[in-house]
Order: sequence, then structure tokens, then C-alpha cells
Amino acid sequence: MRYHPTAMIGETDTMNIGGEQAASSGEVGLVTLYAPDPSVVPSAVVLPDRALVLGRDPPPGAVTLPFNSVSRVHARVARRGAEIFVEDLDSRNGTFVNGHSVRKAFVEHDDEIRVGEVLFKVVGDHASRYAAHPLVGTVPPAPLEPLRGGLTMEAVRREITRTAKVDLSVVVLGETGTGKELVARALHDASGRTGRLCAVNCAAIPTALLESELFGYKRGAFTGADRDRVGIVKSAHGGTLFLDEIGDMPLEAQAKVLRMIETKHVTPLGSHIAEPVDVRIVCATHRPLQRLVREERFRADLYARISGHTIHLPPLRDRKEDLFQLTTLFLERAGGASLTLPPSFMIRLCSYDWPFNVRELDSAMKRAVSLADGGVLDEAHLPADASKDSDRPGAPRDGAQPLDEDAAGARGAPPPEETLRALLILHEGNVAAVARKLGKDRVQIHRWLKRYGLSADEFRS
Repeated sequence: MRYHPTAMIGETDTMNIGGEQAASSGEVGLVTLYAPDPSVVPSAVVLPDRALVLGRDPPPGAVTLPFNSVSRVHARVARRGAEIFVEDLDSRNGTFVNGHSVRKAFVEHDDEIRVGEVLFKVVGDHASRYAAHPLVGTVPPAPLEPLRGGLTMEAVRREITRTAKVDLSVVVLGETGTGKELVARALHDASGRTGRLCAVNCAAIPTALLESELFGYKRGAFTGADRDRVGIVKSAHGGTLFLDEIGDMPLEAQAKVLRMIETKHVTPLGSHIAEPVDVRIVCATHRPLQRLVREERFRADLYARISGHTIHLPPLRDRKEDLFQLTTLFLERAGGASLTLPPSFMIRLCSYDWPFNVRELDSAMKRAVSLADGGVLDEAHLPADASKDSDRPGAPRDGAQPLDEDAAGARGAPPPEETLRALLILHEGNVAAVARKLGKDRVQIHRWLKRYGLSADEFRS
């Protein structure tokens, strides 16, 4: 493989990835999501000032993609002021933007471009940072090993390393299935604390039982209490207390947890003696805690106590460059390491938004292994949601506008926040359904969600 270094720019000193604040580098570029042979394609390409050509046998100064599905000179990507556009150069197999065949299209951050069987996403800044992370991935050292992924997850791992040994409460924010419990485990394992990690799902325990589960009880405290029981908090003494889904904790229980944090004592039910406890608090939720505080659905004083540091876990759709590594990892764990991953399977997989994130991908790969025969994975082995025709690469999506140059303004202004909220409630957080209703692409809906600080997850049943 040959790709020309004129398309690459040296790494910058600052960034804004994974929640870390940084100055802009101006490095717009393409990040590889999938290629039939990842070893012969750059992980990232920074767009130069001139147009960048992609092809199987392009002229000097271009990016070479040595695959039969790619035409000799297939497409070009260029910048025009603040705008970026891609143009098909009369290729044999066409050029696609977000699943639409295009002749010429304006593209934005997170848009996906397919050239033959090679899939890229557009990044609006710090493109060269991705170049240090190969598509096949690397295994992080323990205890961060479960948190696989490239540039975005590297920022998360760095935050864990920085805060693990600090006596500081941590809130882990992220959508369902992003790996919040893995972060809590990594924080505990790296903390050096000698006690246990004890977890409690605040949404799963009824309010009436939460106090006894957390703080324990003495024999005779209530009917059926025939012996003393140590609560979860006391069990975590010297270690870490992980309060999962704390955003769903009832207000009454929040007051009792706040008192425990403030006094560092617990009083079991049926006792008048407060017992000292030493725990490090790690909380997780997919709920927008700050908004809940403003709406008086979460105690402001408790939020102030637990939010010493916040770690944001990105959704899988925002780090699709990790899909190839995660897919091969989950297949291996499910006993499918020998299965072949054809381009059609991976392209379909990359075109899906994975609303339930890494957990959903893991389950999908277990299912694929159980259904596969003949040693080759097929699109039919994916769950129905991931293999719908409306999400097929190259198939027009319902109600979507063509992304050609003449229709570049078709994206239009975002709807009012109230309208977007109403649609999310109506469709129970189904972004694809909202996109069809508005006649927009799912990528655009996600941009609007980000603009308004909304999460589709909070509208799901």
C-alpha cells in the first residue's frame, strides 16, 4: 500500500476529545472506519489545502486504497472555505455519503463516506490524533484493559488514571450500554483501596427496601428480620461504593445517602448507634443530572457532594472507528474468532447507530456466532434493527434529502427544542423514526440533540 505523507500533518499539542478542553487545531480530515485490509489503509488522513484524491491507483499526492472495489481514480474530497465536499470521479461502484449515492455532496463532522468497500467518517478537528490508533486496535494495560478503543477512549482511560488515587467522588455519565460499570471497576482497581467494590442499582431496588439494603438492619427491626444484616455501604468499607443509575434514586432515599456521605456514618435499621464507614463514592447515570437538579428532581446538595469529577462516556455512534476492534474482540470472546468478516457485513454494521451501544454490539456478535454456518458472517446474522433495508449502505433512507451541492441547504435550521422533545417522546427515543418524520438523516438528528443537550436515551421506555 502507498499513501502519500503530503496528506498527513504532524500531531498538535492540544485537543478537544473525550470531554477534555483544548484549542482547535483546524485539522479536518477522514478517519477510517473499515477497510477489507486495515493494514494497508491509514487510520486517519488530514485534508490538505488542495483537493485530496482517493483511488486504487491515483496520481502522486493522493491516498491509495488498493482494493478491487475502488476505481483507479475514485473520488476527491476538498475544502471550500469552511465547507467540505466530496465528489465522485465517475467511479465504477459509486461514492456514498451516509448511505446515499452522490455525485457531489457537502459533508460535515461525523458524516460517513464510502469509497468502494472502504468507509471513512469526517472529523472536524484534530484528525491527525487518530493516526496513532490503528484500526485493529491495541490492548490497554490492566486495569484499563476492558475499556477498549482508540483516541476517544484513550481520553477516558487518561481521566481514570488521573483521578483513581484521588479521594474524590466521581460521576460517570453515559448512555445505556456504554460501559459505566467498567469505568467504576477500573477506578476501584487503580485506586489502591483495600476494600471491595460494592454496587447497588438505585433504579432496581424499591424505595421501601433501599434503606435496609444500603445501611443494613438489626435483628427484630421489622417482621422477618431474624438476624443482623450488613448493608451494602458497610460491605464496601475501605473500598468503593458504586451507585449505579443514581439519577433514578427517589428523593427520599437521596436525603439518606446525602447524610451518609456527609457524616461518613451509617445507622442500620433497628439501631441507634451510628457506625463509621470509609467508602469512595462512584456514581453512574444516563440521566442529565444537572437538568434534574434544575427541575428539582434531584437534590442539588447531593449533586454537589458526588460530582467531584465527571467522566463522560461517548456513545458508540460517536466512536465508530472502534467498531472493527470491538467486533473482532466480541467475536473472539463468543467463540467466533475463526469466522470471516466480509465487507458487506462490516459496512452494514458500521452504518447502524447502535442505540444501546457496546452492550448491544456484544449481544449482536454472540447472536451472529450462534447463527453462523460455513465460517462466513452474513448480514442476515445481524439483529433486525441493524439489518433493516432503510439502513442498507447505498439505499435511500425514508424521507431523506439528497446531499448534492444544489440541495446543500436542505438540512435547514433545527426545529425548536420543544418540537424535537415532542417527537422523541412520541417515538420513545427512536432517532431513526424522528429522522424519517422530519425528512432528515439520523446524523443530523444527533447533531440537534447535541445542540440542545438532549439524549435519546432519556426518552426510551
